[in-house]
Amino acid sequence: MAKGSWSATSASGQLVPANAYRDKLIIQMNTSDPCSLGFGEAAVFDEGIRLRTTGTIMIVTGELARKAIYGICDTNKTATGGYQEGLGSFA
Repeated sequence: MAKGSWSATSASGQLVPANAYRDKLIIQMNTSDPCSLGFGEAAVFDEGIRLRTTGTIMIVTGELARKAIYGICDTNKTATGGYQEGLGSFA
């Protein structure tokens, strides 16, 4: 299982690259500045999946987990977090 970190600002940016072999992706929010996520396309603020609370964990599986993940925050805010990804089968 690979581990990584991410950071999102007020411009949509790629947080996690796409991986055709990934089965599961676990994303954790480490800050209190809200962040909107986009899967396979640019993120739009306050749309899509929204991480709002420090310590929030989201588990993504299947086709959605294989796409690139993008994030965006409100103006002058920065959200950070970590992720773990599973390649092939992993528990």
